[in-house]
This record gives sequence, structure tokens and C-alpha cells, in this order.
Amino acid sequence: MSTRSLTLTRPETSVDSSSSLSDVSTASRGDIRIMQLTKCLYQADQQAKFLHLQAEVDVLLQQLQTIKQQRPDITEDAPSQPNT
Repeated sequence: MSTRSLTLTRPETSVDSSSSLSDVSTASRGDIRIMQLTKCLYQADQQAKFLHLQAEVDVLLQQLQTIKQQRPDITEDAPSQPNT
């Protein structure tokens, strides 16, 4: 299983004291947009990981059921006995 890493950088925004209120509003909207994009990317990445893990669990469950069908002497309630 391969892993990906995603690095997001946030551009520095600074507002000096001579900036108008509209500049501050524009900077705030830009920050909100960056947060929304980051959230979207994070959610999509997490969703992909979840779906991959879910598929892997389904495969393992199918394998377990196949093994149980091939070996009817295995039951969920029976404790395992060491070979002596």
C-alpha cells in the first residue's frame, strides 16, 4: 500500500495600518477561500483512504468466510487449543 503526503502552504497576508477596510475584507475572503480549499482537499483525501480501507476489509472478510467454509471445524466460540 502506498502512501501519499500532501503539503499545503498558506500564503502570507499582511495588512498595514494604512490599508482600507475593503482591503481587510478582501484579505479575509481570501483566507476563507484558502480554508475552504484546504478542507475540500483534506476531505477528498480522507474519503479516498476510507474507501480503500473499506475495500480491504471487505476482501479480508471474504477470505475469512472462505476459510471458514473450507474448514467447518472452526467455530467462533471455540477457544484455540495449543498443539502439545
